Amino acid sequence: MILIGEKDKNKKYDFRETVFGICLKNEELYLTKKGEDISLIGGGIESNETEEATLKREALEEAGLEIIGMNKICDIDCYWKTRENRDMESLTHIYQIEISDKIIEPLEVESKLVKMAINEAKKRLNLPYQKQGLIEFLNKIK
Repeated sequence: MILIGEKDKNKKYDFRETVFGICLKNEELYLTKKGEDISLIGGGIESNETEEATLKREALEEAGLEIIGMNKICDIDCYWKTRENRDMESLTHIYQIEISDKIIEPLEVESKLVKMAINEAKKRLNLPYQKQGLIEFLNKIK
C-alpha cells in the first residue's frame, strides 16, 4: 500500500474508494475528459461491486471502451484536499488495462475519451493518487 499525505487525527475525512485503469497503446495513454479536467479511466466503487466490475463499468460509461484484460499495479491510500477545500481520504486501486479495438460513444454525455502522450498526461492529471498511479505504472513497464 502506498501512502500519500498524512492523516490528521483532528480532522474528519470524507472517504471514497475508487479504481482506475491505465491503458497505453501506440505510446498514448487513454484518458477521459470532463470539461477541462483530464482523468484516468475509472471512478467510485458502488456497494457490492468488485474493483474489476467497477473498472469495466466505468470504462464503458466514461470512455466507451471494453476492457478485455487487467492487471493490478498498486493500491494507494491518499489524504488530500478537494478544490472545495474538503478533507478527503481516497483508497484507490490502480490497474493496467487492455482494451478491445471496439470503441463506442461514452454512455456519460459529459465525458469523452482522449488520447495523450505520457509527458502531457503527467502535467494534466490533477489528482494526487492518479499522478502516483501513473508513476507506479510507468515504473512497472520499464
